[in-house]
Amino acid sequence: MPSAVSRQVWVIAIGVGFVMTGLTLVAPILPLYALEFGVSYTAAGALITGFAVARLFFSVLGGVAGDRWGARRVTVFGTALLAVSSVTAALAPNYAVLLGSRFIEGIGSAIFATTAFQYLLQVTPKERLGRATAAFQTGLLVGVAIGPLVGGFLAELGDFRTPFWAYSVLAGTVSIMAWFFIEDLPSRGTSARQVFSAAGRLIRSPSYVALMLVGFSMMFMRAGARVTLLPLYAEQSLGFGAGDIGILLSVSALTNLLIVNPAGRFIDTVGRKPVAMIGLTTAGVATAGYGLFDSFTGLLIVSMVFGLTSGLASIAPPTMVGDLAPEGAEGSAVGVYRMAGDLGFVVGPLALGAVADAGAFTAGFFITGAIMILAAGMLSFIPETRRSHQVDPVS
Repeated sequence: MPSAVSRQVWVIAIGVGFVMTGLTLVAPILPLYALEFGVSYTAAGALITGFAVARLFFSVLGGVAGDRWGARRVTVFGTALLAVSSVTAALAPNYAVLLGSRFIEGIGSAIFATTAFQYLLQVTPKERLGRATAAFQTGLLVGVAIGPLVGGFLAELGDFRTPFWAYSVLAGTVSIMAWFFIEDLPSRGTSARQVFSAAGRLIRSPSYVALMLVGFSMMFMRAGARVTLLPLYAEQSLGFGAGDIGILLSVSALTNLLIVNPAGRFIDTVGRKPVAMIGLTTAGVATAGYGLFDSFTGLLIVSMVFGLTSGLASIAPPTMVGDLAPEGAEGSAVGVYRMAGDLGFVVGPLALGAVADAGAFTAGFFITGAIMILAAGMLSFIPETRRSHQVDPVS
Protein backbone atom coordinates (compact mmCIF):
# COMPACT_ATOMS: atom_id res chain seq x y z
CA MET A 1 0.00 0.00 0.00
CA PRO A 2 2.74 2.61 0.72
CA SER A 3 4.02 2.34 -2.88
CA ALA A 4 0.50 2.84 -4.26
CA VAL A 5 0.00 5.80 -1.99
CA SER A 6 3.33 7.27 -3.08
CA ARG A 7 2.41 6.89 -6.75
CA GLN A 8 -0.93 8.64 -6.24
CA VAL A 9 0.75 11.49 -4.36
CA TRP A 10 3.32 12.04 -7.09
CA VAL A 11 0.67 12.01 -9.80
CA ILE A 12 -1.11 14.75 -7.84
CA ALA A 13 2.16 16.66 -7.35
CA ILE A 14 2.93 16.51 -11.09
CA GLY A 15 -0.62 17.67 -11.84
CA VAL A 16 -0.20 20.59 -9.44
CA GLY A 17 3.08 21.45 -11.15
CA PHE A 18 1.40 21.50 -14.58
CA VAL A 19 -1.50 23.64 -13.36
CA MET A 20 0.77 26.11 -11.58
CA THR A 21 2.98 26.31 -14.66
CA GLY A 22 -0.10 27.17 -16.70
CA LEU A 23 -1.34 29.66 -14.14
CA THR A 24 1.98 31.51 -14.10
CA LEU A 25 2.50 31.23 -17.87
CA VAL A 26 -0.02 34.04 -18.28
CA ALA A 27 1.22 36.13 -15.33
CA PRO A 28 3.79 38.20 -17.28
CA ILE A 29 1.37 39.12 -20.07
CA LEU A 30 -2.00 39.54 -18.35
CA PRO A 31 -1.94 43.35 -17.91
CA LEU A 32 -0.43 43.84 -21.36
CA TYR A 33 -3.06 41.63 -22.98
CA ALA A 34 -5.80 43.64 -21.26
CA LEU A 35 -4.34 46.92 -22.53
CA GLU A 36 -4.75 45.66 -26.10
CA PHE A 37 -8.50 46.13 -25.58
CA GLY A 38 -7.97 49.80 -24.75
CA VAL A 39 -8.84 49.57 -21.04
CA SER A 40 -7.35 51.43 -18.07
CA TYR A 41 -4.63 50.19 -15.71
CA THR A 42 -7.35 49.67 -13.09
CA ALA A 43 -9.29 47.42 -15.46
CA ALA A 44 -6.10 45.51 -16.21
CA GLY A 45 -5.60 44.97 -12.48
CA ALA A 46 -9.18 43.70 -12.21
CA LEU A 47 -8.06 40.57 -14.08
CA ILE A 48 -6.06 39.62 -10.99
CA THR A 49 -8.71 40.77 -8.52
CA GLY A 50 -11.50 38.87 -10.31
CA PHE A 51 -9.44 35.69 -10.23
CA ALA A 52 -8.72 36.13 -6.50
CA VAL A 53 -12.37 36.85 -5.63
CA ALA A 54 -13.50 33.72 -7.49
CA ARG A 55 -11.00 31.65 -5.50
CA LEU A 56 -12.22 33.23 -2.27
CA PHE A 57 -15.82 32.20 -2.83
CA PHE A 58 -15.33 28.82 -4.49
CA SER A 59 -12.64 27.17 -2.36
CA VAL A 60 -15.23 26.08 0.20
CA LEU A 61 -17.80 25.10 -2.42
CA GLY A 62 -15.16 23.04 -4.20
CA GLY A 63 -14.39 21.23 -0.96
CA VAL A 64 -18.05 20.55 -0.29
CA ALA A 65 -18.46 19.22 -3.83
CA GLY A 66 -15.42 16.98 -3.36
CA ASP A 67 -16.89 15.55 -0.16
CA ARG A 68 -20.27 15.02 -1.81
CA TRP A 69 -19.27 13.58 -5.20
CA GLY A 70 -15.66 12.48 -4.76
CA ALA A 71 -12.36 14.33 -5.02
CA ARG A 72 -11.26 12.65 -8.25
CA ARG A 73 -14.36 13.57 -10.25
CA VAL A 74 -14.43 17.15 -8.96
CA THR A 75 -10.70 17.50 -9.67
CA VAL A 76 -11.34 16.47 -13.28
CA PHE A 77 -14.14 19.06 -13.46
CA GLY A 78 -11.93 21.80 -12.00
CA THR A 79 -9.12 21.22 -14.51
CA ALA A 80 -11.64 21.04 -17.36
CA LEU A 81 -12.88 24.50 -16.28
CA LEU A 82 -9.29 25.74 -16.40
CA ALA A 83 -8.85 24.39 -19.92
CA VAL A 84 -12.11 25.92 -21.16
CA SER A 85 -11.46 29.31 -19.53
CA SER A 86 -7.98 29.42 -21.09
CA VAL A 87 -9.45 28.80 -24.54
CA THR A 88 -12.09 31.52 -24.11
CA ALA A 89 -9.38 33.91 -22.86
CA ALA A 90 -7.24 33.15 -25.93
CA LEU A 91 -10.23 33.77 -28.21
CA ALA A 92 -11.60 36.76 -26.26
CA PRO A 93 -13.03 39.35 -28.70
CA ASN A 94 -13.26 42.01 -25.98
CA TYR A 95 -12.25 42.82 -22.41
CA ALA A 96 -15.53 41.61 -20.88
CA VAL A 97 -15.00 38.08 -22.20
CA LEU A 98 -11.42 38.13 -20.94
CA LEU A 99 -12.55 39.24 -17.48
CA GLY A 100 -15.24 36.56 -17.39
CA SER A 101 -12.68 33.96 -18.45
CA ARG A 102 -10.42 34.96 -15.58
CA PHE A 103 -13.29 34.63 -13.11
CA ILE A 104 -14.05 31.12 -14.41
CA GLU A 105 -10.33 30.34 -14.20
CA GLY A 106 -10.42 31.38 -10.54
CA ILE A 107 -13.31 28.98 -9.95
CA GLY A 108 -11.45 26.13 -11.64
CA SER A 109 -8.26 26.93 -9.74
CA ALA A 110 -10.07 26.94 -6.38
CA ILE A 111 -11.82 23.65 -7.13
CA PHE A 112 -8.67 21.93 -8.37
CA ALA A 113 -6.39 23.07 -5.56
CA THR A 114 -8.91 22.12 -2.87
CA THR A 115 -9.90 18.71 -4.18
CA ALA A 116 -6.38 17.72 -5.23
CA PHE A 117 -5.17 18.26 -1.66
CA GLN A 118 -8.33 16.59 -0.35
CA TYR A 119 -7.46 13.49 -2.39
CA LEU A 120 -3.91 13.58 -1.03
CA LEU A 121 -5.31 13.56 2.53
CA GLN A 122 -7.54 10.60 1.74
CA VAL A 123 -4.81 8.37 0.28
CA THR A 124 -1.92 9.22 2.63
CA PRO A 125 -1.33 7.60 6.03
CA LYS A 126 -1.13 10.23 8.77
CA GLU A 127 2.45 9.29 9.64
CA ARG A 128 3.55 10.27 6.08
CA LEU A 129 1.31 13.29 5.63
CA GLY A 130 4.11 15.85 6.09
CA ARG A 131 6.16 14.28 3.30
CA ALA A 132 3.11 14.06 1.03
CA THR A 133 2.33 17.73 1.66
CA ALA A 134 5.94 18.56 0.82
CA ALA A 135 5.61 16.71 -2.50
CA PHE A 136 2.45 18.71 -3.25
CA GLN A 137 4.29 21.94 -2.42
CA THR A 138 7.26 20.91 -4.56
CA GLY A 139 5.02 20.58 -7.60
CA LEU A 140 3.55 24.00 -6.87
CA LEU A 141 6.95 25.68 -6.48
CA VAL A 142 8.41 24.11 -9.63
CA GLY A 143 5.40 25.33 -11.59
CA VAL A 144 5.72 28.84 -10.17
CA ALA A 145 9.42 28.90 -11.07
CA ILE A 146 8.98 27.65 -14.65
CA GLY A 147 5.78 29.39 -15.71
CA PRO A 148 6.77 33.06 -15.99
CA LEU A 149 9.93 32.31 -17.98
CA VAL A 150 8.15 30.04 -20.44
CA GLY A 151 5.15 32.38 -20.67
CA GLY A 152 7.29 35.34 -21.64
CA PHE A 153 9.10 33.25 -24.25
CA LEU A 154 5.83 31.97 -25.75
CA ALA A 155 4.46 35.50 -25.96
CA GLU A 156 7.56 36.56 -27.89
CA LEU A 157 7.25 33.57 -30.24
CA GLY A 158 3.57 34.20 -30.87
CA ASP A 159 1.52 36.89 -29.17
CA PHE A 160 -0.23 37.53 -25.85
CA ARG A 161 -2.79 34.81 -26.61
CA THR A 162 -0.19 32.06 -27.06
CA PRO A 163 0.41 31.42 -23.31
CA PHE A 164 -3.33 30.88 -22.85
CA TRP A 165 -3.32 28.17 -25.51
CA ALA A 166 -0.42 26.49 -23.73
CA TYR A 167 -2.30 26.79 -20.42
CA SER A 168 -5.33 25.06 -21.93
CA VAL A 169 -3.14 22.15 -23.08
CA LEU A 170 -1.56 21.77 -19.63
CA ALA A 171 -4.93 21.93 -17.84
CA GLY A 172 -6.46 19.43 -20.27
CA THR A 173 -3.50 17.11 -19.70
CA VAL A 174 -4.02 17.24 -15.93
CA SER A 175 -7.73 16.51 -16.38
CA ILE A 176 -6.82 13.38 -18.37
CA MET A 177 -4.16 12.41 -15.80
CA ALA A 178 -6.67 12.73 -12.96
CA TRP A 179 -9.20 10.58 -14.80
CA PHE A 180 -6.85 7.77 -15.84
CA PHE A 181 -3.98 7.75 -13.34
CA ILE A 182 -5.49 8.33 -9.92
CA GLU A 183 -7.80 5.80 -8.38
CA ASP A 184 -11.42 6.60 -7.69
CA LEU A 185 -12.10 6.23 -3.97
CA PRO A 186 -15.24 4.45 -2.74
CA SER A 187 -18.04 6.86 -1.91
CA ARG A 188 -18.65 7.33 1.80
CA GLY A 189 -22.23 8.34 1.12
CA THR A 190 -21.74 11.65 2.90
CA SER A 191 -24.79 13.89 2.58
CA ALA A 192 -24.61 17.65 2.06
CA ARG A 193 -26.08 18.14 5.55
CA GLN A 194 -23.33 16.03 7.11
CA VAL A 195 -20.64 17.90 5.17
CA PHE A 196 -21.88 21.33 6.25
CA SER A 197 -22.33 20.09 9.81
CA ALA A 198 -18.71 18.92 9.89
CA ALA A 199 -17.53 22.24 8.45
CA GLY A 200 -19.50 24.06 11.14
CA ARG A 201 -17.80 22.04 13.87
CA LEU A 202 -14.43 22.82 12.33
CA ILE A 203 -14.81 26.58 12.43
CA ARG A 204 -15.86 26.34 16.08
CA SER A 205 -12.67 24.45 16.91
CA PRO A 206 -9.96 26.68 18.48
CA SER A 207 -7.26 24.61 16.77
CA TYR A 208 -8.80 25.10 13.37
CA VAL A 209 -9.41 28.82 13.92
CA ALA A 210 -5.72 29.19 14.75
CA LEU A 211 -4.84 27.41 11.50
CA MET A 212 -7.15 29.73 9.56
CA LEU A 213 -5.20 32.70 10.94
CA VAL A 214 -2.00 30.97 9.88
CA GLY A 215 -3.37 30.48 6.36
CA PHE A 216 -4.41 34.14 6.21
CA SER A 217 -0.99 35.32 7.42
CA MET A 218 0.92 33.18 4.92
CA MET A 219 -1.04 34.44 1.92
CA PHE A 220 -1.02 38.02 3.24
CA MET A 221 2.77 37.70 3.31
CA ARG A 222 3.13 36.09 -0.12
CA ALA A 223 0.74 38.29 -2.09
CA GLY A 224 1.23 41.43 -0.02
CA ALA A 225 4.82 41.63 1.21
CA ARG A 226 6.64 39.45 -1.32
CA VAL A 227 4.78 40.09 -4.59
CA THR A 228 3.53 43.66 -3.99
CA LEU A 229 5.58 45.49 -1.35
CA LEU A 230 9.09 44.14 -2.02
CA PRO A 231 9.18 45.09 -5.74
CA LEU A 232 7.75 48.54 -4.95
CA TYR A 233 10.26 49.07 -2.14
CA ALA A 234 13.19 47.91 -4.26
CA GLU A 235 12.24 50.04 -7.28
CA GLN A 236 10.66 53.16 -5.78
CA SER A 237 12.74 53.56 -2.62
CA LEU A 238 16.07 51.95 -3.52
CA GLY A 239 16.19 52.44 -7.29
CA PHE A 240 16.76 48.77 -8.18
CA GLY A 241 15.96 47.57 -11.69
CA ALA A 242 13.65 44.77 -12.76
CA GLY A 243 16.59 42.39 -13.09
CA ASP A 244 17.70 42.95 -9.49
CA ILE A 245 14.14 42.48 -8.24
CA GLY A 246 13.84 39.26 -10.24
CA ILE A 247 17.02 37.94 -8.64
CA LEU A 248 15.71 38.67 -5.14
CA LEU A 249 12.44 36.84 -5.87
CA SER A 250 14.18 33.93 -7.60
CA VAL A 251 16.65 33.39 -4.76
CA SER A 252 13.88 33.17 -2.18
CA ALA A 253 11.93 30.77 -4.43
CA LEU A 254 15.00 28.55 -4.87
CA THR A 255 15.81 28.30 -1.16
CA ASN A 256 12.10 27.71 -0.52
CA LEU A 257 12.17 24.76 -2.91
CA LEU A 258 15.30 23.34 -1.27
CA ILE A 259 13.75 23.22 2.21
CA VAL A 260 10.24 21.86 1.59
CA ASN A 261 11.08 18.14 1.41
CA PRO A 262 13.36 18.16 4.50
CA ALA A 263 10.58 20.13 6.22
CA GLY A 264 8.11 17.38 5.36
CA ARG A 265 10.33 14.80 7.06
CA PHE A 266 10.77 17.03 10.12
CA ILE A 267 7.00 17.39 10.43
CA ASP A 268 6.46 13.63 10.33
CA THR A 269 9.21 12.89 12.86
CA VAL A 270 9.49 15.91 15.16
CA GLY A 271 5.85 17.03 15.08
CA ARG A 272 3.67 19.53 13.25
CA LYS A 273 3.34 22.21 15.91
CA PRO A 274 7.01 22.91 16.73
CA VAL A 275 7.99 23.09 13.04
CA ALA A 276 5.04 25.39 12.30
CA MET A 277 5.84 27.71 15.19
CA ILE A 278 9.56 27.90 14.39
CA GLY A 279 8.84 28.43 10.67
CA LEU A 280 6.23 31.14 11.20
CA THR A 281 8.28 33.01 13.80
CA THR A 282 11.50 33.00 11.78
CA ALA A 283 9.66 33.81 8.55
CA GLY A 284 7.99 36.73 10.33
CA VAL A 285 11.36 38.02 11.49
CA ALA A 286 12.82 37.56 7.99
CA THR A 287 9.89 39.43 6.43
CA ALA A 288 10.37 42.32 8.83
CA GLY A 289 14.08 42.20 7.98
CA TYR A 290 13.39 43.36 4.42
CA GLY A 291 12.62 46.80 5.81
CA LEU A 292 15.96 47.06 7.62
CA PHE A 293 18.28 46.82 4.59
CA ASP A 294 18.83 49.15 1.67
CA SER A 295 21.69 47.35 -0.12
CA PHE A 296 21.31 44.63 -2.72
CA THR A 297 23.64 42.30 -0.79
CA GLY A 298 21.65 42.77 2.42
CA LEU A 299 18.33 42.12 0.68
CA LEU A 300 19.80 39.10 -1.10
CA ILE A 301 20.79 37.55 2.24
CA VAL A 302 17.37 38.33 3.68
CA SER A 303 15.75 36.72 0.62
CA MET A 304 17.73 33.52 1.16
CA VAL A 305 16.73 33.38 4.82
CA PHE A 306 13.16 34.28 3.94
CA GLY A 307 12.94 31.43 1.42
CA LEU A 308 14.20 28.88 3.92
CA THR A 309 11.98 30.02 6.77
CA SER A 310 8.82 30.51 4.72
CA GLY A 311 9.37 27.08 3.17
CA LEU A 312 9.54 25.62 6.66
CA ALA A 313 6.37 27.51 7.61
CA SER A 314 4.40 26.47 4.52
CA ILE A 315 4.29 22.69 5.04
CA ALA A 316 3.15 22.17 8.63
CA PRO A 317 -0.16 24.15 8.64
CA PRO A 318 -1.89 22.27 5.77
CA THR A 319 -0.61 19.03 7.27
CA MET A 320 -2.28 20.00 10.57
CA VAL A 321 -5.48 20.70 8.63
CA GLY A 322 -5.25 17.15 7.32
CA ASP A 323 -4.82 15.82 10.86
CA LEU A 324 -7.93 17.67 12.03
CA ALA A 325 -10.11 16.98 8.97
CA PRO A 326 -13.13 14.81 9.80
CA GLU A 327 -13.40 11.61 7.78
CA GLY A 328 -15.78 12.23 4.92
CA ALA A 329 -15.37 16.01 5.09
CA GLU A 330 -11.71 16.43 4.16
CA GLY A 331 -12.65 18.66 1.23
CA SER A 332 -14.60 21.05 3.44
CA ALA A 333 -11.68 21.25 5.87
CA VAL A 334 -9.26 22.09 3.07
CA GLY A 335 -11.73 24.50 1.46
CA VAL A 336 -12.32 26.55 4.61
CA TYR A 337 -8.56 26.73 5.27
CA ARG A 338 -7.92 27.82 1.68
CA MET A 339 -10.69 30.42 1.92
CA ALA A 340 -8.86 32.03 4.85
CA GLY A 341 -5.69 32.05 2.74
CA ASP A 342 -7.54 33.50 -0.26
CA LEU A 343 -8.80 36.30 1.98
CA GLY A 344 -5.17 37.11 2.77
CA PHE A 345 -4.43 36.97 -0.96
CA VAL A 346 -7.08 39.64 -1.58
CA VAL A 347 -6.42 41.85 1.47
CA GLY A 348 -2.60 41.72 1.48
CA PRO A 349 -1.88 43.56 -1.79
CA LEU A 350 -4.58 46.16 -1.06
CA ALA A 351 -3.44 46.87 2.49
CA LEU A 352 0.28 46.92 1.75
CA GLY A 353 -0.28 48.82 -1.48
CA ALA A 354 -1.89 51.54 0.62
CA VAL A 355 1.09 51.42 3.00
CA ALA A 356 3.40 51.82 0.00
CA ASP A 357 1.38 54.81 -1.21
CA ALA A 358 2.14 56.43 2.15
CA GLY A 359 5.85 55.66 1.69
CA ALA A 360 5.92 53.52 4.85
CA PHE A 361 7.66 50.49 3.33
CA THR A 362 9.45 49.46 6.52
CA ALA A 363 6.18 49.63 8.47
CA GLY A 364 4.55 47.36 5.88
CA PHE A 365 7.21 44.67 6.32
CA PHE A 366 6.97 45.01 10.11
CA ILE A 367 3.16 44.70 10.04
CA THR A 368 3.39 41.54 7.94
CA GLY A 369 6.03 40.04 10.23
CA ALA A 370 3.92 40.84 13.29
CA ILE A 371 0.87 39.10 11.79
CA MET A 372 2.92 35.96 11.16
CA ILE A 373 4.39 35.98 14.67
CA LEU A 374 0.87 36.48 16.06
CA ALA A 375 -0.24 33.41 14.10
CA ALA A 376 2.66 31.44 15.61
CA GLY A 377 1.57 32.62 19.05
CA MET A 378 -1.96 31.36 18.39
CA LEU A 379 -0.54 27.93 17.58
CA SER A 380 1.18 27.81 20.97
CA PHE A 381 -2.25 27.45 22.62
CA ILE A 382 -3.41 24.43 20.60
CA PRO A 383 -2.35 20.78 21.05
CA GLU A 384 -0.05 18.89 18.72
CA THR A 385 -2.17 17.32 15.96
CA ARG A 386 0.12 14.55 14.73
CA ARG A 387 -1.28 11.67 16.79
CA SER A 388 -4.76 12.88 17.63
CA HIS A 389 -7.86 14.23 15.93
CA GLN A 390 -9.44 17.20 17.64
CA VAL A 391 -12.67 17.07 15.62
CA ASP A 392 -15.12 14.19 15.67
CA PRO A 393 -15.61 12.27 12.40
CA VAL A 394 -18.67 12.98 10.28
CA SER A 395 -21.61 11.05 11.61
